[in-house]
Parts: sequence; structure tokens; C-alpha cells
Amino acid sequence: MLSKPFVNLFNWNPQLFREIKGRLKTRNVVIAISLSLLCQFIVMTYYLRRLPQEYGRYVTSDSQYCVEVGKYCTDIEWSSWWLDIFNNLSLILLPLMLIGGVYMLVGDLAKEQRLGTLNFIRLSPKSSHKILLGKLLGVPILIYLAVVIFLPLHLWANISSGLSLSWFFVFYGVLIIVCCFFYNTSLLFAFLVGCQAWLAAAITGIFFYLLIAAIDEGYSDEINALIGTHERNVLLIRIGVIITLRIGHMIISALILGSYWSWQAVNRRYRNPNATAINKKQSYCLMGCFQVYLMLCFLLHNIDYKSTDVLQESLALFCTLNLLWFLLVIAMLSPQRQSVEDWARYRHEQVNNDQTAIVKGLSISLKQDLIWSEKSPALVAIGINLVITAVIWIAWILFWQQNNTIKLSAILILILSFSLILIYAAVAQFILLTKVKKPTIWATGIVSGFIFLQPLALTLMSINPDIYPDLWLFSAFPSFALNNSLAITPILIAIIGQWTVLISVTLLLIRKIKKLGASDYQKLLIGQKD
Repeated sequence: MLSKPFVNLFNWNPQLFREIKGRLKTRNVVIAISLSLLCQFIVMTYYLRRLPQEYGRYVTSDSQYCVEVGKYCTDIEWSSWWLDIFNNLSLILLPLMLIGGVYMLVGDLAKEQRLGTLNFIRLSPKSSHKILLGKLLGVPILIYLAVVIFLPLHLWANISSGLSLSWFFVFYGVLIIVCCFFYNTSLLFAFLVGCQAWLAAAITGIFFYLLIAAIDEGYSDEINALIGTHERNVLLIRIGVIITLRIGHMIISALILGSYWSWQAVNRRYRNPNATAINKKQSYCLMGCFQVYLMLCFLLHNIDYKSTDVLQESLALFCTLNLLWFLLVIAMLSPQRQSVEDWARYRHEQVNNDQTAIVKGLSISLKQDLIWSEKSPALVAIGINLVITAVIWIAWILFWQQNNTIKLSAILILILSFSLILIYAAVAQFILLTKVKKPTIWATGIVSGFIFLQPLALTLMSINPDIYPDLWLFSAFPSFALNNSLAITPILIAIIGQWTVLISVTLLLIRKIKKLGASDYQKLLIGQKD
């Protein structure tokens, strides 16, 4: 017989109960607790060995934890010792939760898809929110157990170091927010491209390492001053602390928003594996949120609008970030072949049967479908998202304290970058409509080749954008070519060339969609092949 708490848990979320029951075996629990205790033992042993062997009035200082009087170690600075333990335990818990949790979640989802049990779970009368919440809470349950075993030592280290208890709760609050973001994002990518568990964990680990390295490189003094361990207490550090807090708030806000949107996308993808991760209406809202947030980040850094070099670097950073962002939006918004085929073949059935209204009805229906329908191709929606982005950032460029030539060049570079994104969207949609195995992987590979091969070739040939800016205008990163020596004419030529390519790819895409929309009888009559 199950105890009452387990019965209540089963009634509230059967999926969570299933995950916990399957993982909390005696052997697994013993291993998780043992590894957690072993890790704590190693940390404590390491720091105990770093303490001075003896201390006193005439003992020479040989440890960083000595209270020094002259050259003698008169006492041990226990607060500093416990603070280092607290920091290192925090650095252990972060990758444990992030990398370990992502690995277990993606691995479990891949296993469910491989065995076909995920489709049975979809038949459950429970909502997708409860099913996925059960996954998020239940799959990494052994990691959660190991972290719980860490808590007493971590809390004691926090108290003994002299830090406020708020640091302890802030750390775990941030840890929960970060885990929510990475867990949801990893599930979304697993649904979209079916990545392997080791790959998702490796990407998470690399991102975590780069983030920690960036924080340590740029904000170590400010963080030390914030927790009261920095020996300098000057105005510069205080200003840095304020900026660090603002950046921290911005990052946390971004993670919360990212968790919300990725959660919505994961739920959509779980309910219907053939649906797009987000619908077109959501993409417009998401794009507005992202661009406003990015604008706030730029304004927060107090960019020198009189420095041409700083503005050019800022524009290059913005274009690069938006390229990566739009690639993600394209992946989430582009429908699969079957969805587009159904849309192209049966869309006319929604039109009024009145003979005089058919042409007008088709026109209205097509416009509405391209803007709002989930099954229609994503190219028009990507274009609308680019217009939203352009309105915000062209206004930003117009506020530059530069001459009109620099502003015009920057706006044209922006148009050039956005035209490239439209080309990538059209190419990706065209590949998704072709009848090949794993079209998502093909689309990812081909678009990635278009983006990275040419800049890589230019770099290997030592073609610097500062010296040969015209060649970089035809790459995926035309913003790198923006400098004082760049003329307007080459940019216009590049734009005309891109629009020519865009029109050609779009015509091919339209032709492909018309072929997909033809009925089987029509295909038989004209001898058409897929």
C-alpha cells in the first residue's frame, strides 16, 4: 500500500510519481548520497590542508588564511576560509545542476522517443503542463537529492563566512531560474532537432565555462566588493557594483522571459510534434520583447555616441546577435513539409463559394494565412519580424551623434543584414519542403555552411574587413565591413545582389509550394514527381 503523501502525489501529477518511482531505487539513492558526501569530504579536506599547521606570536606566516602581524601568523581568518568553501561549493552545484540536469532530461526524452512511449504519454488526459512539469521535477530527482545533501554544509559555510543569509537564498533562487531556463531550452532543442544528451550537456558546459570566465574577467572586483571582501573601497568599485547589479537584474529578467517563452514552445511541440514551436502571433510578441530588451542592454552600457569606432562595434555586435536570434526564430517558426502541403492543398476550401467573391476571397485569405496561419510558410512572418526589428534599431541609429553619411551607411548595412536573414529563411523553408530524410538537419547544415564558410575562407586568406571591406559585404557578417573608408555604392550593389538572390529563391519556393498543393490526380495528369 502506498502512503498518503505518495497517493496525493500520484493524484496531483502521475508523471512525476512515475519518474520518482522509477529512479529512487535503493541503489541509485545510495550512490547519489555517497557521491555528494564524497565531494563534500574532498572539498573540506582540501581546505583543511590549506590552513596553517600552527600559528602564534612567533610563527611565520605561510598561509593566505593567516591573520598577519608583521610577518607572523597570529591567528586564522576563519571567515575568509569559510567564504572560499562557500564559493567553491557554489561552483560545484552550478554545473552539477545545469550539466547533469540537461543530460538527464535530454537523454530521457530521447529514450522515450526511441521506445515510442512518448506517444503513449501524450494520450494521457492530464495537461501537457503537468506532464512536462513531472518530467522537469522527476527526471533529475537524483541530482536534486545530491544537492539537498549539500545544503547543510553550504548553509554552515555561508553563516560562518559572515555573509548575510540573503546570499544563500539569492544563490538558490538564481540557480532555480537558471536551471528552469536551461532545462526548458534543452527540451525545446531536443524536440526541434533531436540532439543527443551528450551534445546538449557539452553545449551547456561550454556556455557555463564561458559565462564564468567572462564574469571572472570583467566583474571579479565588483563582485568581491559587493560581498565585502575587496580591500579597496573606492568610488570606481562602487560604481562598478551598481553597474554589476543592473546587469545582473537584466540577465535574470532575460532568463525569466526566456524560460516563459521556451516553456510555451515546449508545450506546443509536446502536444503536436508536427507543429511549429511558436505560432506567428507569438513570434511578433517575442520579437518585440527581445528587441526592446536588447535595446535596454545597449542603453545600459552608456555607449559613447560621439565615437565612430564604438558605434560601429556596437552595430556589429547587434547584427551578430540578431543573426543568431533570427536563426532560432526561423527554426521555431518554419513548418514542416506535411503542414505546408495541407495548407497549400486545402486552403481554397475556406474561401467563399460565391463566384464573384472567389478572387477577392483568395487574396484576403492568402494574406491572412501568410501573416497568421501556423501551417503557411514562414517567410512573410520573418519579414514582419525584421520590420519590427528595423523600426526599433533604425531609430537608434538616427540618434547617433554622427554625420549623415555614417548614419546612412549603418542603415544600409542593417538592411543588408536583414536581407541575408530573409534569404536564409527562404533557403531553410525550401529545404524543409524537400523530400529528404531528416530535413531539419539538412537545413541546419546548409544554412550554417552559407553563414560560416565564406567568412572562414576570407579569414584564412587574411582578407581583413578593415582593408578589404567590399568583400565582407557579401558575407554573413557585412557589419564587420562598416568603417570610415566604406563607400555607399558597394553597399547598394550588395543589397541589389542580395535582393536578386532573394527573389530567385522566393520564386523557387512558390513553385515548390504550388507543386505540393497540387492534388494527386493533377500530379498524375502532368506526370509531376515530388
